[in-house]
Amino acid sequence: MRVFARFIPFAILAVAATFLASCAFGPLLSDVKVAPAAISPNADGAADVTHINYRINRPANVSIYFVDAQGKRHNFRDAQRRSPGKYDVFWGGAINDPQAQPVAGGQMLVESQVLPDGAYTWVVEAIDDAGRTEKAEGQITLSGGDRTLPELRNFTVVPQEFTPNQDSIRDRVSIAYYLSKKAERVQVYLEPAHTLPGQPKLKYPVEEKESRAKVAPGDAGYHGYDYDGGVDLFAEPPPDGDYIVYGEAEDRIGNRVIVSSTLTIKEGGKPRADVAGGEIDWQGEVNRIVSVPLGQSLCFTATVENIGPVPIRTAGPWPGQSYKFSENYNTLAKRAAEDSWYQQAGVWRFGVNFDTTGVDFPFRWAIGHKEDLEERIIDGKPQYYLLPGKRRWAPNSGGAG
Repeated sequence: MRVFARFIPFAILAVAATFLASCAFGPLLSDVKVAPAAISPNADGAADVTHINYRINRPANVSIYFVDAQGKRHNFRDAQRRSPGKYDVFWGGAINDPQAQPVAGGQMLVESQVLPDGAYTWVVEAIDDAGRTEKAEGQITLSGGDRTLPELRNFTVVPQEFTPNQDSIRDRVSIAYYLSKKAERVQVYLEPAHTLPGQPKLKYPVEEKESRAKVAPGDAGYHGYDYDGGVDLFAEPPPDGDYIVYGEAEDRIGNRVIVSSTLTIKEGGKPRADVAGGEIDWQGEVNRIVSVPLGQSLCFTATVENIGPVPIRTAGPWPGQSYKFSENYNTLAKRAAEDSWYQQAGVWRFGVNFDTTGVDFPFRWAIGHKEDLEERIIDGKPQYYLLPGKRRWAPNSGGAG
């Protein structure tokens, strides 16, 4: 009994050594099957795909590719790392072989496309960490394949300089294209044009707006997008900088294309302003009551401060302009022939209201004098801005009694 016990460990070691040797020198690649051997990749529901099965018995890099009659290799999987185990994948005739092609309005990148009809040699190849290579191969035939690309034609981004700050000047970007065939998936999104090493590349999706032509998303036809950077929903827009606007379309068969344009975001953010300290200095105020004799003027002074991250656009009437109680900013504009004094989207003004008026805040003034604001010529017209962190006075503003 003592001798028998002494030799049990050696027997176990011998069995273990034999098992390890069989793993190390056994087949790297096995149980490879590709069926059916003929497919028609056209999304008609009949023999659209083939099923590829294989087993890897040691860690390896696996490639699956197809060789045409001219000997050209078309990769479906290229040196993909695989752990030991059984694998299966469906292939519908499309190959990822990015190539640039002309399209109406520019260039597109064909990311993947169904191979032309014909006979091919399929190959499943595995290379382990020691450099040993094993492969299996067979024949497959493609017929009746749909190679028509879902082209995104005339992809446009207007304007290409974008200031999402609610001043109503270049606050929105129109993105449009014509989709040449029905697509299973269409995406439009922004990515930063430049990122630091190791920094993730963020993606900012753009939603499609309802088309006047009632073309459903993914249908062939004209598609338009109205992009505001999220500011209209009180969200922060993407950070200022240069961006690439991408459009991607993919059909049910696997034909996929990408088009792109550029966009620069400047002065993006939500505008905010306040009356400094919440104080308005009314001339003749006593115990928070202001009286004005008939025919005299009611005057006040206030300070407006830009407390937000972006410039604030303003327009006349300029501080110091007087009103009659029978007037408002519209009638004043008619009298003075000042187009910029009418109500404008995106313009900030200081307003005063009173109970008997039929117009909200009939007395309005710019939030600073022209000479105290930054003047910018935009589309041939002067525009005036109060810059972030700046404050301006509106002295001697008022309405005549």
